[in-house]
Amino acid sequence: MNNDRIKVRTSIPSLQEKVQTKISGSTDTIYWYIRFNLQLDEESVSGKTMNITDTDGYIMRTVITYKPKHNVISVSPLDTYEENRYYLLNISKKVRSAKGQHLRSTIHILFKLFEGKVADFKVLEDNIEIPLPKPRPKDYDSMPKKHTPTHFEKEYIDRSPPGKMVTENFSINPFLGFMGLIVVVVGLILFNAAVIIVGGVIVLIGLLHLAMQLSNRELRSTLLFNKGVRNFNNERYSQAEYNFKQALKTNPNNELARHGIRKAEIYRN
Repeated sequence: MNNDRIKVRTSIPSLQEKVQTKISGSTDTIYWYIRFNLQLDEESVSGKTMNITDTDGYIMRTVITYKPKHNVISVSPLDTYEENRYYLLNISKKVRSAKGQHLRSTIHILFKLFEGKVADFKVLEDNIEIPLPKPRPKDYDSMPKKHTPTHFEKEYIDRSPPGKMVTENFSINPFLGFMGLIVVVVGLILFNAAVIIVGGVIVLIGLLHLAMQLSNRELRSTLLFNKGVRNFNNERYSQAEYNFKQALKTNPNNELARHGIRKAEIYRN
């Protein structure tokens, strides 16, 4: 698949057709072509039913044209796109066919530009929260831009329920400790001091092994992150923010802890 010409097909049950989109061009000129299998009502194709926004919801200036002969909508840019930033192509469910059939739901297509090419192209699920489109202010170019999620963070956002967070999996192996306890119990049943002593040694080794696992900063960071998630989901946002900061302090490479801090700050305010 060529990065500067990407195709995606998405089934739209209510129209019993497929929407085909193409992206072409460089960073300065990204053109979208959206083809419907059904003839569209031309009045439903406009900037009110379709736009491109940044991750803050600010609308990029575009020219939208419908070509009935080919049943294609073209979206031409009037603004340049910033490198390594995410944008959204939004197609409203208010777009309708000539017979009055509407799309089942609004379509959001996420993409970003990387090294002059389109990257991370994805059709978002219906349950993903999307900022409402709004006009760009005059000082837009000088405004601080919203954080753009990393690919890893974006995957985490996708699997989290709206307004909630999910814990991360971690692995601790207590096998040696359990084996030692079993040996100790067997020794007690048999009244065998030697077996009890062996079991006790195994338990001690198991505890040392467990302590070594818990000393791993990535594991400790994950445990602190999960504690923050539980506080966040219980609407204890200040405590959650503290937990996420501790997780990031423990492991500065914990991207999800950074995401948790930002999310907790938003909900706390």
